Amino acid sequence: MFQCKDVAEEASNYLEGDLPLRKRIGLFLHLVICSCCRNYLQQIRQTINTIATIHPTEEHQTDTKALAEKLRALSDSESR
Repeated sequence: MFQCKDVAEEASNYLEGDLPLRKRIGLFLHLVICSCCRNYLQQIRQTINTIATIHPTEEHQTDTKALAEKLRALSDSESR
C-alpha cells in the first residue's frame, strides 16, 4: 500500500502517466483515502497549468559553460 511519502515521490510520474499499472492503481487507491495527498496532487496540477499558461521567458542567456566552471572550482575549493 502506498504511503504519503510515496505519493510525493511519484506525483509527477503519476500525472504524466509514466507509472506502471500496478503502481498507478496503488497510488490511486491511496488518493481515495487520503485527502491531504489529493490536495497535494491538485496543487501540483494547478502549478503545471499556471506555468503552461504564463509561458515564462528568460530575459538573460545563461552561460552554462562558465557556470559549470565556477561550480567545479567551488567544489574543488570545498573539498580541500
